[in-house]
Amino acid sequence: MMLPEITHEEQTALDKALLDALDPLASAMRARVTGLPVERMWDADPVDVTLSVLTAWKVVDAEVKRLTAIAAGTAGSYGASYEQLGAAWGITRQGARKKWPDALDRSTPTEAEPSRIELCGGSAELFPDPSSGG
Repeated sequence: MMLPEITHEEQTALDKALLDALDPLASAMRARVTGLPVERMWDADPVDVTLSVLTAWKVVDAEVKRLTAIAAGTAGSYGASYEQLGAAWGITRQGARKKWPDALDRSTPTEAEPSRIELCGGSAELFPDPSSGG
């Protein structure tokens, strides 16, 4: 699965929406750190102002990671595989499994029956291995 590209217009709209959403958080954090009221936020040292914005982005980044893990778990609960999760995120199956180790329920149902294959004149029964994810 190829990751979809976004258009320049979509990127611009996304940037604006994210900055608009970030501004109240950054303003509140900046006011707490500087002791200045929100309406005087730009009266602080420019380094302090920009660092408070960076700090607010860190908070947003942590929240995005949390919400991403929830989305991966939800997809897994509906039957998505680690291969599909990885493809959606642009990483390998192994990368998805490492990123979201609890996204899939790897427990083996008790009614699971072994698979039987026949190759090269012989046959084998394959049993699910819970430690391997399937």
